[in-house]
Amino acid sequence: MHPYLYFNGQCEAAFEFYERCLDGRIGEIFRYAGSPMADQAPAGQQDKVMHGSLTVGDQVLMGADVAPGDAATGDRL
Repeated sequence: MHPYLYFNGQCEAAFEFYERCLDGRIGEIFRYAGSPMADQAPAGQQDKVMHGSLTVGDQVLMGADVAPGDAATGDRL
């Protein structure tokens, strides 16, 4: 099982914190800019994380920044 964490613009900072605190290793970080989804990303979201991963021991956490108001943030649940 690979947990997927949704952030409101702080995914990269959170992964850097987890990397330090949990002795993890950040994997590839993909941003909205330069991706096929670039034109679908809201203004100001281009440099945010579209998908990233962090390995802690033999576990992998994955995450992304989602647009404000997206259901994944809990704003509309």
